[in-house]
Amino acid sequence: MDQALKKEWLERNRLGGYAASTIVSVNTRRYHGLLVAKLHPPLEHLVLLSNVEEILYVDETAYPLSTLLYRDTINPEGYRNLNQFFPLPFPTWIFHVEDLIFAKSLVFMYDEQTVLLRYQILSGDENLVRLELKPLMAFRDFHSLGFQNDRLNTKIKPSAGRIQFSGAYFYHNAAIVDQAGNWYCRVQYPQEKSRGLDFEEDLYAPFRLVYTFIKGRTAFFCASLNRYEKVDPDALIIKESDRRNHVQHNKSPLDIRF
Repeated sequence: MDQALKKEWLERNRLGGYAASTIVSVNTRRYHGLLVAKLHPPLEHLVLLSNVEEILYVDETAYPLSTLLYRDTINPEGYRNLNQFFPLPFPTWIFHVEDLIFAKSLVFMYDEQTVLLRYQILSGDENLVRLELKPLMAFRDFHSLGFQNDRLNTKIKPSAGRIQFSGAYFYHNAAIVDQAGNWYCRVQYPQEKSRGLDFEEDLYAPFRLVYTFIKGRTAFFCASLNRYEKVDPDALIIKESDRRNHVQHNKSPLDIRF
């Protein structure tokens, strides 16, 4: 775990926004996040979606996929179910849970302030599997830290496949949307602690999503500043894959970075 927390990944868009974290999905710095949008002054970079709590249920047994650090404890311990991480073509995590091989991929769009998370059952029986997600929101400048407050205790506005909350939009194919929000208090960022800076903050989960895999082997969650009637995750992945393939094709060997 100590070694994994030192290994970081970064995805950027042309607007100045980015997504960044560690290979075990633990945010160790205050400017880590899955959707950090570049806005106009004075806001500059805004950490919108900090992280996502992910729990995979197999026949009612819970297996965490995400990991959070608190004072003197790690909870949940999703890193224990993580088997592999690949940075290319998109950041991808492979989990082994019972007889399941489960994959999570992150696609950060280059031309807009949008991040897509795709979850797939690569092998195993999906009939008794469900996935629960809670987006952990910060809504603060990337140099600061946020704490529990009433400003984020606002109701979400759900519609078919879309949720609006505090100026951001979330798209999904979940079977259930639970509108009960809750706070995750005193989450720690060890890199800030090692620098002698403030290192704890509170994150807000405005809703919970429950996915079933009875009718398919893929689930998705998308956070964006763009309002759409609906989101086609496959179209977003193809669009970004084509762009990256085009860029890679037009680079000389000396331009390629790994």
